[in-house]
Amino acid sequence: MIRVESTSRLEEIEGALARAAQRHGAHLLSVTPLGILLGEEARRTQEALSFTLCHTELYAALLAADIRFAALLPCRIAAVRQPEGVTLEALPPRQFCAYLDRPDLEPLAERLERLLGELMREAAQATSHAQVPGRSPDASLGAHEGQMSARRAIPPRIDCHGTKVEDMAGTGKIDAPGG
Repeated sequence: MIRVESTSRLEEIEGALARAAQRHGAHLLSVTPLGILLGEEARRTQEALSFTLCHTELYAALLAADIRFAALLPCRIAAVRQPEGVTLEALPPRQFCAYLDRPDLEPLAERLERLLGELMREAAQATSHAQVPGRSPDASLGAHEGQMSARRAIPPRIDCHGTKVEDMAGTGKIDAPGG
Protein backbone atom coordinates (compact mmCIF):
# COMPACT_ATOMS: atom_id res chain seq x y z
CA MET A 1 0.00 0.00 0.00
CA ILE A 2 1.00 3.57 -0.61
CA ARG A 3 0.40 5.23 2.76
CA VAL A 4 0.69 8.90 3.77
CA GLU A 5 -0.15 10.40 7.17
CA SER A 6 -1.57 13.91 7.49
CA THR A 7 -2.38 16.24 10.35
CA SER A 8 -5.12 17.88 8.24
CA ARG A 9 -8.80 17.34 8.96
CA LEU A 10 -10.76 14.91 6.77
CA GLU A 11 -12.90 17.82 5.51
CA GLU A 12 -9.78 19.59 4.16
CA ILE A 13 -8.45 16.63 2.17
CA GLU A 14 -10.94 16.83 -0.72
CA GLY A 15 -10.02 20.39 -1.71
CA ALA A 16 -6.31 19.75 -1.21
CA LEU A 17 -6.43 16.60 -3.33
CA ALA A 18 -8.41 18.37 -6.08
CA ARG A 19 -5.82 21.18 -6.22
CA ALA A 20 -2.91 18.71 -6.25
CA ALA A 21 -4.56 16.67 -9.02
CA GLN A 22 -5.11 19.78 -11.13
CA ARG A 23 -1.45 20.81 -10.76
CA HIS A 24 -0.38 17.39 -12.05
CA GLY A 25 -2.83 17.17 -14.96
CA ALA A 26 -5.10 14.67 -13.22
CA HIS A 27 -8.81 14.90 -12.37
CA LEU A 28 -10.73 14.11 -9.22
CA LEU A 29 -13.70 12.20 -10.68
CA SER A 30 -15.72 11.44 -7.57
CA VAL A 31 -15.81 11.51 -3.81
CA THR A 32 -17.64 8.72 -2.00
CA PRO A 33 -18.40 9.01 1.73
CA LEU A 34 -18.01 5.52 3.17
CA GLY A 35 -19.44 6.29 6.62
CA ILE A 36 -22.97 5.70 5.32
CA LEU A 37 -22.08 2.04 4.75
CA LEU A 38 -21.16 1.52 8.39
CA GLY A 39 -23.57 0.66 11.17
CA GLU A 40 -24.77 3.38 13.53
CA GLU A 41 -22.24 2.57 16.27
CA ALA A 42 -19.26 2.24 13.91
CA ARG A 43 -20.19 5.54 12.26
CA ARG A 44 -19.53 7.38 15.54
CA THR A 45 -15.92 6.21 15.70
CA GLN A 46 -14.96 5.74 12.05
CA GLU A 47 -15.20 7.94 8.99
CA ALA A 48 -13.64 7.61 5.55
CA LEU A 49 -13.84 9.05 2.05
CA SER A 50 -12.89 7.33 -1.20
CA PHE A 51 -11.52 9.55 -3.98
CA THR A 52 -11.53 8.36 -7.59
CA LEU A 53 -8.75 9.90 -9.69
CA CYS A 54 -7.93 9.88 -13.39
CA HIS A 55 -4.81 10.88 -15.32
CA THR A 56 -5.79 10.55 -18.97
CA GLU A 57 -2.29 10.27 -20.43
CA LEU A 58 -1.04 7.60 -18.02
CA TYR A 59 -4.29 5.62 -18.14
CA ALA A 60 -4.35 5.69 -21.94
CA ALA A 61 -0.81 4.29 -22.09
CA LEU A 62 -1.66 1.44 -19.69
CA LEU A 63 -4.92 0.62 -21.48
CA ALA A 64 -3.20 0.65 -24.89
CA ALA A 65 -0.56 -1.75 -23.57
CA ASP A 66 -3.15 -4.13 -22.05
CA ILE A 67 -6.88 -3.44 -22.09
CA ARG A 68 -7.31 -5.61 -18.98
CA PHE A 69 -6.13 -2.60 -16.95
CA ALA A 70 -9.75 -1.43 -17.38
CA ALA A 71 -10.63 -3.71 -14.45
CA LEU A 72 -8.19 -1.83 -12.19
CA LEU A 73 -8.55 1.78 -13.30
CA PRO A 74 -9.38 4.47 -12.28
CA CYS A 75 -7.25 4.56 -9.15
CA ARG A 76 -8.74 5.28 -5.75
CA ILE A 77 -7.36 6.93 -2.65
CA ALA A 78 -8.95 6.25 0.72
CA ALA A 79 -8.84 8.97 3.36
CA VAL A 80 -9.49 7.58 6.84
CA ARG A 81 -10.01 9.83 9.86
CA GLN A 82 -7.57 9.12 12.68
CA PRO A 83 -7.46 10.70 16.16
CA GLU A 84 -4.42 12.78 15.13
CA GLY A 85 -5.41 13.54 11.52
CA VAL A 86 -6.01 11.53 8.35
CA THR A 87 -4.37 8.51 6.75
CA LEU A 88 -4.33 8.39 2.95
CA GLU A 89 -3.95 4.96 1.33
CA ALA A 90 -3.96 3.61 -2.22
CA LEU A 91 -3.09 0.37 -3.98
CA PRO A 92 0.27 0.57 -5.77
CA PRO A 93 -0.26 0.41 -9.55
CA ARG A 94 2.84 -1.76 -9.97
CA GLN A 95 0.82 -4.50 -8.24
CA PHE A 96 -1.66 -4.26 -11.11
CA CYS A 97 1.07 -5.65 -13.38
CA ALA A 98 1.48 -8.65 -11.08
CA TYR A 99 -2.29 -9.26 -11.09
CA LEU A 100 -2.28 -9.26 -14.90
CA ASP A 101 1.01 -11.19 -15.19
CA ARG A 102 2.59 -8.31 -17.14
CA PRO A 103 5.91 -7.46 -15.43
CA ASP A 104 7.04 -5.80 -18.68
CA LEU A 105 4.59 -2.94 -18.01
CA GLU A 106 5.96 -2.07 -14.57
CA PRO A 107 7.80 1.06 -15.84
CA LEU A 108 4.47 2.48 -17.07
CA ALA A 109 2.71 1.58 -13.84
CA GLU A 110 5.58 3.03 -11.81
CA ARG A 111 4.92 6.47 -13.34
CA LEU A 112 1.31 6.23 -12.15
CA GLU A 113 2.44 5.03 -8.73
CA ARG A 114 4.80 8.01 -8.36
CA LEU A 115 1.98 10.36 -9.36
CA LEU A 116 -0.37 8.88 -6.75
CA GLY A 117 2.30 9.21 -4.08
CA GLU A 118 2.96 12.85 -5.03
CA LEU A 119 -0.75 13.70 -4.99
CA MET A 120 -1.19 12.09 -1.59
CA ARG A 121 1.86 13.85 -0.11
CA GLU A 122 0.76 17.24 -1.46
CA ALA A 123 -2.78 16.79 -0.14
CA ALA A 124 -1.42 15.68 3.24
CA GLN A 125 0.83 18.74 3.57
CA ALA A 126 -1.89 21.24 2.70
CA THR A 127 -3.30 23.04 5.73
CA SER A 128 -6.32 25.24 6.17
CA HIS A 129 -4.34 28.16 7.60
CA ALA A 130 -2.63 28.62 4.21
CA GLN A 131 -5.90 29.83 2.70
CA VAL A 132 -6.51 33.43 1.75
CA PRO A 133 -9.03 34.91 4.23
CA GLY A 134 -12.48 35.43 2.74
CA ARG A 135 -11.76 33.24 -0.28
CA SER A 136 -12.89 29.70 -0.93
CA PRO A 137 -10.04 27.14 -0.84
CA ASP A 138 -11.21 25.90 -4.25
CA ALA A 139 -11.56 29.34 -5.87
CA SER A 140 -8.40 28.86 -7.94
CA LEU A 141 -9.81 25.70 -9.52
CA GLY A 142 -12.29 27.53 -11.73
CA ALA A 143 -15.70 26.20 -12.65
CA HIS A 144 -15.60 22.91 -14.55
CA GLU A 145 -18.39 20.37 -14.98
CA GLY A 146 -16.00 17.55 -14.11
CA GLN A 147 -15.39 19.06 -10.69
CA MET A 148 -18.94 18.57 -9.49
CA SER A 149 -19.09 16.95 -6.08
CA ALA A 150 -21.00 13.69 -6.14
CA ARG A 151 -20.89 13.28 -2.37
CA ARG A 152 -24.62 13.38 -1.78
CA ALA A 153 -27.69 12.91 -3.93
CA ILE A 154 -30.21 15.72 -4.25
CA PRO A 155 -33.52 14.44 -2.90
CA PRO A 156 -36.51 14.49 -5.23
CA ARG A 157 -38.75 17.50 -4.85
CA ILE A 158 -42.00 15.72 -5.62
CA ASP A 159 -44.58 14.91 -2.94
CA CYS A 160 -46.38 11.55 -2.57
CA HIS A 161 -49.12 12.70 -4.99
CA GLY A 162 -46.69 13.48 -7.81
CA THR A 163 -46.92 17.24 -7.37
CA LYS A 164 -43.71 19.15 -7.90
CA VAL A 165 -42.79 21.45 -5.03
CA GLU A 166 -41.82 24.13 -7.54
CA ASP A 167 -45.37 24.12 -8.94
CA MET A 168 -46.84 24.71 -5.49
CA ALA A 169 -44.49 27.53 -4.52
CA GLY A 170 -44.90 31.21 -5.35
CA THR A 171 -47.90 33.16 -6.59
CA GLY A 172 -48.06 31.81 -10.11
CA LYS A 173 -46.76 35.08 -11.54
CA ILE A 174 -43.24 35.89 -12.65
CA ASP A 175 -41.42 37.46 -9.71
CA ALA A 176 -39.00 39.56 -11.76
CA PRO A 177 -40.41 40.54 -15.16
CA GLY A 178 -37.94 41.78 -17.71
CA GLY A 179 -34.60 40.56 -18.91
